[in-house]
Parts: sequence; C-alpha cells; structure tokens
Amino acid sequence: MTASSQPNQRPSSDPRSSHTARPGNLLHTDCDLVAVLVEQHERRLVAVRAIPQGTLLFRIEGRETPVPTRYSLQVGWELHLDQEDARDPNDRVARRYWRYMNHHCDPSTVIRDRAVTALRDIAPGESVTFDYNTTEFDLAEPFECHCHGAHCVGIVRGARPPPDAGAARSPRALAAGLPALSRRARSPITVPEVFPSPRAPDRARGQGRR
Repeated sequence: MTASSQPNQRPSSDPRSSHTARPGNLLHTDCDLVAVLVEQHERRLVAVRAIPQGTLLFRIEGRETPVPTRYSLQVGWELHLDQEDARDPNDRVARRYWRYMNHHCDPSTVIRDRAVTALRDIAPGESVTFDYNTTEFDLAEPFECHCHGAHCVGIVRGARPPPDAGAARSPRALAAGLPALSRRARSPITVPEVFPSPRAPDRARGQGRR
C-alpha cells in the first residue's frame, strides 16, 4: 500500500531498505517530516505527517560544485550542490533525500538560501515539491512537465529566458535572484518575485530579512 492510501504509514528504519525496497515502501531519512516513497519507475520525497504552511522542513546540504548536474541544486551564481558525497545509496536516502524532490509548477515548498519551507499545508503522503525554475538558471536536462498545475509552464528549462523572450532581464540579474530568495519573508511568493527585475533591486531585497 502506498503512502497516499495509507498516510500514517511510518518509514522503514531497515538500513538495507534502499536496496531491497519494493513499490509502496517508504524509506527512512534523517528528517522526521519526510520519507522517500518507492514507486515502480521512480522515488519521490513525501510528507509522513501533516506539515503546516510556513514550516521549515529541512536545509539543503551537499557537495559544492561549479558544474550543474541532473540532480544538483543551484544555490548561487556558478555554485551548485549535489549528492555525490553520499557514501552509498542508503546514505543518499538518509542524508541527501532532497535529491528526490520533484518539480511542480504549483509546488508545496520553496527553497530560500538552502532552506526548504512549506508554501501551504502539506498532507501526509503528499509529495514535497518545488519549482525548478526558481533555483536553476540553466537546467542541465530540460524536460516536459506533466504536473497539470494551473500555472504549468510546459517545458522546464530553468530561469534563462527563451530566445524569443527578448532581453528584459540579463542572465546575471536572474542569477542574482537565486540567493536573494533567502531574504524574502515566509509568505507565499510568485515566480516573477523570485527573479527580481534589475530596475528594482531594493524592493526585491527588502520586506523582512530572515
């Protein structure tokens, strides 16, 4: 039975579970709010208890690298975090579980200065997601989104404007908006606010620093 149909199911603490897990199993992580759900063709991060809006779920940690990969997270201009420092698959699930966060155009969390915060209430068994376009300038492997959200962008490729979008925002101005997200209040935000216009830097950096 999956986490969605059995929301009170607790994650397994079996250290061998990453190797022997079957679809429907939940794998233990070092965060007591989330677990990794094993499905037929993927693994994804889900809540294992009710998470109220505004909750700080966890902080992103990993190996710093200037080169983006399929599973890395951009945290600054030419600075990314990946999970290649994990000792083995079990350690990856336990400590680098953020690697299993899926994209959603109407996400359940937002990442600010490496902190993952709930944008709304998250129910047990629900996916813990974020909008890849709010952290990545150039996605290492763009893909077609099938989230069916109200604001679905179709192709997820990162924050860089497509060639036909003009030059309204420079690449460096967009990248500057990535770490600037940490300085915003915890209230829900929209994607345009994540990448501030270079004409209004003060407004983007104000309003409640953490």
